Amino acid sequence: MLCRVITRRTFKEVAMRTLTTLAVMSAMTLSIHATAADATFNTHAQIGLTSNSDLAIKELDVISSQSDTGTLLSAGLSAEFKATDALKFTPSYRYENTNYHTLDQYDLSLHQYGLDTNYKLTHTDIGFRYDGATAQVANKTFLTLDQGSLYIGHFVNNTTYLRAALKAGEKQFTTQPARDAQSLGLDTSLFYFINQGNTMLLLGASLDKEEATEQQYDFSGWTLNTRVSHTFTAFGNTNKASIGWRYQDKDYQENPNDMLTEPTPSRDESRHILTAHWQLSLLDSLSLITEAEYGDYQSQLEANTYTQSIASISLRAEF
Repeated sequence: MLCRVITRRTFKEVAMRTLTTLAVMSAMTLSIHATAADATFNTHAQIGLTSNSDLAIKELDVISSQSDTGTLLSAGLSAEFKATDALKFTPSYRYENTNYHTLDQYDLSLHQYGLDTNYKLTHTDIGFRYDGATAQVANKTFLTLDQGSLYIGHFVNNTTYLRAALKAGEKQFTTQPARDAQSLGLDTSLFYFINQGNTMLLLGASLDKEEATEQQYDFSGWTLNTRVSHTFTAFGNTNKASIGWRYQDKDYQENPNDMLTEPTPSRDESRHILTAHWQLSLLDSLSLITEAEYGDYQSQLEANTYTQSIASISLRAEF
């Protein structure tokens, strides 16, 4: 038991120390160089309609088994500050909101913010990044996420790019503190470009370990993902289409059985998720976007086993 406590404390200390260091270094470096940097800004706004076959709050294991339609709204701002030809900083903010017509208790709002610091060598990128998010359901905050990552990317040749990232994160739940957790992970990705860069193939894999306040929510997991995207011109307009697949497997910590406590049911789960995306440029700054997603969620807990289909159509303006 003592070893378990020491291991958990060490894990949390490493994760939080890494996260804090990355965030502070990014903020300090940006403040030093931003005033002398060349800056470019980008903003976007998006509005649309969505249909969901099974509304859910996956982070809380809340599955409605009911469908609904709703409206989508999002807006974002990003900036790129160039301190030198090789060093740049990219802060960003994005707001997303989904309002359902009937089941408004599942209305979701998401605030996402980040800061990326990148140094470019001849064929290699080195950087560290901070990402944060606050999620609200029915106008009440239920989840806060913070993550720092150290990454390196390298162009093997003109068509192949490799990227690896070491990440540390923390999440806090407002109403269920037993789920509060720290995480460590490793991501690897391969990007392959053909047709003068108009077609891209992505292959990715990741490993994740998460330790929560309550042991039943601890897990080790791995993920595979792939995506193909293609940019082309049809009827005088620029189109971008993509399809993707992601598989995730989570192996949850199981409490040992003894004579004094009831065994905890296994929470092990897996997810197959298929996605499709099509963006049609109507004007220089206006696009029509259609998206579809199908998820097959399997769990040792019957209540967490379900399928979900989501479709949306929206207009996106960029400035």
